[in-house]
Amino acid sequence: MNFLRWLGFSFVSPSNMFIHWGCWNEASTNKRIRKGYRMILHAAVWIIWRVRNDHVFNNSICEVEEIVEAIKVLLWRWTLSRLKVPACLFYEWCWNPKECLMQ
Repeated sequence: MNFLRWLGFSFVSPSNMFIHWGCWNEASTNKRIRKGYRMILHAAVWIIWRVRNDHVFNNSICEVEEIVEAIKVLLWRWTLSRLKVPACLFYEWCWNPKECLMQ
């Protein structure tokens, strides 16, 4: 919920992953925002996968807040390098990611 609240979403997760993907893919009519939302979903899955592997193979424990912060950092880096948006400082990204995507 912290993650969705950061994005400003009020979202009920569908039971089917294909419907879930469709919701993220069609959340905006703006092409850049839509691409950013797809990256958000990819980054979340990637970080959750890494945390899961770290738990399974190294018996580590990670708090939800740490996971959300890791997703924010990864997304900020991906956004700067892959979407070619003007430089957005990390605190700006944490404050309003959609605004950074619109620049």
